Amino acid sequence: MKTRLATLWHAEFFSATDFLRHAIFIIAFYTVAQLAGLREFTSFLSGTMGSVNLGWEISGLFGIGYILVYLAFVVLVPILILAAGILTLWRKLLSPNDKV
Repeated sequence: MKTRLATLWHAEFFSATDFLRHAIFIIAFYTVAQLAGLREFTSFLSGTMGSVNLGWEISGLFGIGYILVYLAFVVLVPILILAAGILTLWRKLLSPNDKV
């Protein structure tokens, strides 16, 4: 397990493992934001404050942060996972071991 994590951490740039590493980081950030309850701060979109105790500046900052993490989760994670799969298939199909 530790070897797999080390391989994932030291991935080559623009490789399948690099794409998966970025997807895992985005998933982790989204999970932390969701568990922290930052979703309630997105109410600034309707003109209301997420928390009266924190003020509108901090509520807006948390709301914008959650929206950015959410959009990265919804848009980038599927793209990164698909790119990793396509790149892996491409490299297996065009490997130098196969001689035509």
